[in-house]
Amino acid sequence: MCQATLRVSVRRMVEFSLRSGDILPVSILMMQEGGRAHRSRQQTVSAQAEVPVTWQGEAEGISCTVQGRIDLLWTDSTVPCVEELKLIQSSAPLPEEPLKVHRMQAVCYGFMLCAEQSLNEVTVRVSYVTSDGIVRISFDETLTRSDIEREFMSMLTPFAHWEALQHNYRINRDAAIAALSFPFDTYRPGQREMAVQVYTAISRKKRLFATLPTGTGKSAAALFPAVKALGEGKTPQLFCLTARGTAQQPMLDVLARFRSQGLPLRSVVLTAKEKCCPCESVHCHPDYCPRAKEYYGREMQALMTLCEMPSFTVQDVHELCERMLLCPFEFSLAVCELADVVICDYNYVFDPLVMLQRIFSQGHPVTLLVDEAHEVSERVRDSLSSRLDSRVLRAQRRESGKIYGRSSPYYKALTALLHALEALPPEDASALEIMTGPVDQVLNAAGYEHIDSGEFLRDLFRFRSALLRTIETPSDYRILLQAGKRERVLDLLCLNISSHLKSVTEKLSGCIYYSATLDPLPAMRELLGGDETDALFALPSPFPPENLLLMQYSVDTRYQRRDESADNVAEAIWALYKTRSGKYAVYFPSYAYLSLISERLITQHPDLELNIQARDMDDSARQVFLSRMQQETGPLMSLCVLGGVFSEGIDLPGAQLIGAVIVGVGLPQVNERQEALKEHYQQTLGDGFAFAYRYPGMHKVLQAAGRVIRSETDTGAVLLLDTRYTENAYSRLLPAHYRPIRVKSTQEIAALGQEFWQSHGII
Repeated sequence: MCQATLRVSVRRMVEFSLRSGDILPVSILMMQEGGRAHRSRQQTVSAQAEVPVTWQGEAEGISCTVQGRIDLLWTDSTVPCVEELKLIQSSAPLPEEPLKVHRMQAVCYGFMLCAEQSLNEVTVRVSYVTSDGIVRISFDETLTRSDIEREFMSMLTPFAHWEALQHNYRINRDAAIAALSFPFDTYRPGQREMAVQVYTAISRKKRLFATLPTGTGKSAAALFPAVKALGEGKTPQLFCLTARGTAQQPMLDVLARFRSQGLPLRSVVLTAKEKCCPCESVHCHPDYCPRAKEYYGREMQALMTLCEMPSFTVQDVHELCERMLLCPFEFSLAVCELADVVICDYNYVFDPLVMLQRIFSQGHPVTLLVDEAHEVSERVRDSLSSRLDSRVLRAQRRESGKIYGRSSPYYKALTALLHALEALPPEDASALEIMTGPVDQVLNAAGYEHIDSGEFLRDLFRFRSALLRTIETPSDYRILLQAGKRERVLDLLCLNISSHLKSVTEKLSGCIYYSATLDPLPAMRELLGGDETDALFALPSPFPPENLLLMQYSVDTRYQRRDESADNVAEAIWALYKTRSGKYAVYFPSYAYLSLISERLITQHPDLELNIQARDMDDSARQVFLSRMQQETGPLMSLCVLGGVFSEGIDLPGAQLIGAVIVGVGLPQVNERQEALKEHYQQTLGDGFAFAYRYPGMHKVLQAAGRVIRSETDTGAVLLLDTRYTENAYSRLLPAHYRPIRVKSTQEIAALGQEFWQSHGII
């Protein structure tokens, strides 16, 4: 008999056992309206509200605890009444009977009350109420304890059986994990020390901030101890977070090595809906998509199919979606509750509007492995900030008028919001309360017929969330209002991301932030919501320093001097390139600068084979660009943008990249936003310029430079072009194994380069 234990909420149990129906658009605003409906109804009646009930017993050989809260409990008659509240719109048609899932929730609460208070019968009621708490219709029935117990067990038994399957899988998995060895023949220098730090952080449920040079095997050093901790019950699940899809492959490769040792492991990759949807356009509604029609009826069968496998991979999930006509995005969300390892973007954890509610709002103490952690702060800031642009509002209103007419509620709501934005006083932009009502009017007026406005409405809801946070905690935000003659742009810039990151990670089973560029560690720990009880770990480079030629050439690359220094920059790039035939990458601080230098190179060296990164490349174009870099035959110069997809998170070992030129120090553009951050950091962390400009810039520089040396056998050259590298504030941020040689001419670059390659017996 399975000796598992089960703890589940009534709602989750009922929704599991009655899973059926179509995929329909879900409005977050409607979910919040549901909460308001509950509170409005509860505040106007004499019944007890939010009454906790618990039932403990056994099903399918499992010790079960079922918990929940009764919306309203009426005790003013002989037979107590359990009332379940559900939202209904004022204009919606009245149901003839309660939805089965709604009724069953009330039934389960009724049984649990009978069990707690030894009642022989109970009345269960489902009331459909408006957001103002007005009851439009109620359905009552009185049930005996024996009848209601049978219905309760019909909900609990399938869930308990399901949990027994999961428990048996975990027993087999944990036994295999105990026998698991490190997935490579030997540890690279520092990997074992990193693994110990990761395991300790998970065991202590603390945060770890680690910096490890590129190419040192970070994925294996983090995943191996985390999987060991999983098998020992120190964490229920691992979430591997990355800033971009290209960084996911190393994790998948390590998981494949685990499976090659016979480890049964469940893993899934969460991909944005727009990228994984097989339809021509993303219309998640049964009227448009056959995968949405009766989706939930097929989902349970598919999940059971997965659970019958000894383990499953990303490919297994994809193939099942195709075979059973499932929405790949929705099914991946369901699978993430089963998976041992979930690989996904930062947003699924840190973005309040995209966060996996089924995991993180339920308090599951998972473990986070956060790769490329130097990118977290800006990504989180973007998710907590928002913008409202009158030009976008006018365009949306214009399209709405063409389709639905100017008398439609949606058009009128957009007009009211536009007027509110125009009326916002420039001298008192803190008077944001006047915006809340018009924003809600637009969101309330937007029905499913406005599906083509989906992106606009998502952005508007994000603005609403940022607006409410700004009003609640104004010190965490900076309000930036650009007021022109006709148009207005309102930016709500989140300054304080630390408190949000702290609240997300403090109750988890460890959070491992790691990157090749997380320096200075104490400052990054504070910025990312850590404290002095969280560990810091820095791993020196295990690679021979003599394998890297690092030169620094003082060229003024500041914006004001770029035109006059362009020829010098182009000459320096060519001087390094001609030292040895092969593949090189040049990284620029902007597309404009890239274009400026590429024109010089094309004019001066027409036979030069160039691979030029373009703006707004789609996945296919990116893959073509990357494949040219990865082909190991023939010389090539790739011109890329610092901080872009080709400067971080890609592996270019050996001859795929033998040299790189970094133009500038990567500082963010000076603007009102960055200046606001600088002022905030000066007040809170003591060095505003460093946090707002220098650290982000140098992180980009070091990521790009790190593409060159990927293993102990790699050799390569890096040329840093900027006068600021001679300043201590910048030079001290270079890794300890970097030994820059200052050169004074392009001739010296060429001479040192040739000497370097000759010393390694290459030319």
